[in-house]
Amino acid sequence: MSTDEASPGGSKIYRHKEAAPADEVAHADDERITKHLERTIGGPYTVWHELVSDRVHIDVHVVAPTEANPCLTLVTAGMSARPMKLPPDVEPQWGHAELCMFLPHDWKLDEASLDDERHYWPIRLLKTLARLPHEYDTWLGWGHSIPNGNPAKAYAAGTKLSGAVVVPPFALADEFFAVEGEPAMHVFQVLPVTDAEMAFKLKKGLDPLLEKLEKAHPEIYGPLVPGRRSAV
Repeated sequence: MSTDEASPGGSKIYRHKEAAPADEVAHADDERITKHLERTIGGPYTVWHELVSDRVHIDVHVVAPTEANPCLTLVTAGMSARPMKLPPDVEPQWGHAELCMFLPHDWKLDEASLDDERHYWPIRLLKTLARLPHEYDTWLGWGHSIPNGNPAKAYAAGTKLSGAVVVPPFALADEFFAVEGEPAMHVFQVLPVTDAEMAFKLKKGLDPLLEKLEKAHPEIYGPLVPGRRSAV
């Protein structure tokens, strides 16, 4: 990866090259992740197991809505299976991470519905981003933004969301962000954004974008709204 470029807003721009093939597929500490979800969210949940894996095995835990968290919570288990390749100026505590998204309580997640990309794309996005650091010898962390292709295209029919920003899960308590145990691990939220919002973030920076999003959509950190209007 290269870090010589920067956006007008001062963010580093990474140009990725595919990493060398891995000798074996790595698995995350699923017991640790499961205990973390039970302790911080609770609620019954299911696991979408990955059948074919490359470098890391990525499962997706789906936690049912609770009174305290009335969303479907999707959390990866696999991104943390290998340490990410951090730049020299980044502290080791950010080397292991998992990702989450929050969906409306009635989002269709049955097997038949997931054949439709309009329902499946959040899972695809999580799995793609969770694998990205290991495919390209890079890292994902607070404030990173990833477009859906170049040029970016909408994730599915019915939405103008075409990129993602990585942020802490602000809608939940701090204890959900940091996972107990060693090595240090954090659960980041994947926040889908529009082309205009991505361009604004690259020009002005993360905090001004979040301010725009929070003003236009006070529940932006809650359940995903695929058809929401752009905040920019």
